[in-house]
Amino acid sequence: MNRVFFVFALLLSCIALPVNATNTSGVHGPVVDPTDSSFQYRFAFQPGDDGAPDATAHRLHYQRALNDQFRARVLTQFRDRGGDSDFEYDYLRAELLWYFRPKQNDNWDSGLRFDIRTRKGSRPELFSINWTNQWTLSPKWRLRGIVIGGWNFGGNAEGGTNLSTRASLNYKLESGHRVGVEMFNEYGLVSDMGSFSEQEHQLGPVLSGKMAGVSYQVGYLAGISSAASDHNFRLWFGKSF
Repeated sequence: MNRVFFVFALLLSCIALPVNATNTSGVHGPVVDPTDSSFQYRFAFQPGDDGAPDATAHRLHYQRALNDQFRARVLTQFRDRGGDSDFEYDYLRAELLWYFRPKQNDNWDSGLRFDIRTRKGSRPELFSINWTNQWTLSPKWRLRGIVIGGWNFGGNAEGGTNLSTRASLNYKLESGHRVGVEMFNEYGLVSDMGSFSEQEHQLGPVLSGKMAGVSYQVGYLAGISSAASDHNFRLWFGKSF
């Protein structure tokens, strides 16, 4: 337990260091808890690369299960890109998760999440479908993988399907906290994918759990391709009602 809180404190100290799209996304699972009614706050901090200003993002969301198969969520994000820009509204998004395949004997859960997002100004709106999967490898090990197709519309949208993937692998400690690693991959348009260095790939450690009835997640993502931001620090807090 002491080691868990040492790592937690160390990552928090990294976030507090004086350090440009910030990543507030997660590697969500498909399982729906029929009693779920919860609120979450997410914070992401991205140091500026190559002289660019630092950037921060704040995300608020509320979710509620409709039954044991469907869960609705609404969220909004605000950002500060530094430089001459001010703290501003970024986007509003509505989501519906459908948990269509509870695990049987193979320990595999699967679901689809449908998202629609409206953004500030002339930026296009976005509709996306997330196919999310979870494998319980053992009582302590859990693997998640997500494939996402996105389509921009309205504003200055360009046609075509944007493809991205996410993955996580984590281990449950005796204390109930989880430690692991997450990966985010943005490939761009399916019809015009660039090389690995031209795509956005991020990888990093994550720690999550619950303390005093409040869930938390703290993590760090490093850019592993040239197009990705070098550093991204993340902190989440959530509360069920």
